[in-house]
Amino acid sequence: MATSTTRTKRGKGRDKQAPARPTQKDIALAAGVSQAAVSLVLNKTETPSVPPATRTRILQVAQELGYQPNHPARMLRSARTMTFACVIPDITNPFYPGLVRGLQTVAAPAGYDVLIFDTDGRPEGEARAIDWLLQGRADGVVATFFHLRAPQLAVLARKGIPLVRLESQHKPDGPLAIDSVYIDNAEAAAEMTRLLIARGHRRIAMIQAEFGPSQRRAQGYGAVMREAGLAPDFITDSAYSEESGARAMKRLLERKGDRPTAVFGASDVLALGAMEAARAAGLSIPSDIAIAGFDDIPVAKLLGLTTVRQPEFDLGALAAETLVKRLQPGGLVAPGRSHELKFEIMKRSSV
Repeated sequence: MATSTTRTKRGKGRDKQAPARPTQKDIALAAGVSQAAVSLVLNKTETPSVPPATRTRILQVAQELGYQPNHPARMLRSARTMTFACVIPDITNPFYPGLVRGLQTVAAPAGYDVLIFDTDGRPEGEARAIDWLLQGRADGVVATFFHLRAPQLAVLARKGIPLVRLESQHKPDGPLAIDSVYIDNAEAAAEMTRLLIARGHRRIAMIQAEFGPSQRRAQGYGAVMREAGLAPDFITDSAYSEESGARAMKRLLERKGDRPTAVFGASDVLALGAMEAARAAGLSIPSDIAIAGFDDIPVAKLLGLTTVRQPEFDLGALAAETLVKRLQPGGLVAPGRSHELKFEIMKRSSV
């Protein structure tokens, strides 16, 4: 059974013990759950991170403690935070600083600050981001979600928190205000694959991650390979990192007789890891093996990496513009809109 606490009141020369007003922290301690979970339940927020049994326990403990919401505090919390949240999978990925810069360039003149939430590209990280956002930490969200889908994100729209998805090509979600800004990942990868074939390559492998935009890129690569009568050759590793790219390249180089003559990394960091592994094996790029990437991060030009250029600054700026328009009085209303930006093939010395 949950128990209440007391606090001391002072008056007219003597102390009086009065029951303390139960707080959400008290409920969390009594129920054995996090304070964030209590906040979500008491604010009637539907989220998959709080199971029904936990929700029931929290409500029962709140009733036993005699919890009453603090309406003045809630009114204060309902005010604008003048903050945009930028939810990304990896703060160390060189692709994202340019995107955040574009976001800030538009947000700051409109009076908004930008907070970054790093999910580490994991489902539990994305779920924590949703819970954090539902606590009213930001007025709008720009996000890359690898694992959550539109039905799971709809809770933000229902709470009046506009969301702009990055690197996600999808149809507007009915009446929900979920926007997206993206390039055509499949077509960009297809064009890069055509370039590799035009350069005379027939054994072309693609290094991809298990999730995220590399899935669309793999579709474009695979379609062009099959159209050319060639067999797609996918090498999948766990993450978008140089370490993953190096591991995948080592696996390719261990083959006997059917080594690829070209490798296409689904991101620049994967391609850079592949380049490092190839050079460590004594191979010359591109005479022994050609390597291409995707994103055009700043170091790609320095290393001569042929790659697909994403306009990351413009992606961030357009995402911020969309949020500002949705949040301003008389601004955009649902449904969500999709905005496609152009990509460019950057031909350099690695192919």
